[in-house]
Amino acid sequence: MLIYYYDENNTYTHSDLIGDDAVMPANATKVAPLDGNGAGLYEPIIWHPETQTWTGATKDEYDAAHPADTVAVTPTADQQAQAQQMLAMANLTNQVAMLQKTVATLMVQNADSKEETKNV
Repeated sequence: MLIYYYDENNTYTHSDLIGDDAVMPANATKVAPLDGNGAGLYEPIIWHPETQTWTGATKDEYDAAHPADTVAVTPTADQQAQAQQMLAMANLTNQVAMLQKTVATLMVQNADSKEETKNV
């Protein structure tokens, strides 16, 4: 069974799998750390043994505590140019593969046509 551990401050620490017949550790629960809608929670996630529920920070609280997590990274002009080149190369590679298949098909059709002409 999947269990969820919390520390001495009732803060979620990790989850673990134990056997269904195993004894539940004192600092663990089977209740998943989710909100009332079944969605995950923002850290810190706190266990409330009296209500058998978890609570977490709001998105704004989490973002304020983790500013590096919310920084948008914009690619440099060089990175954008490289991405465009890779995309163009992938498109060209695809076109070459399609042309090779077309040439092979035409060669087979040409050979069949020559065979039919001999038999006429």
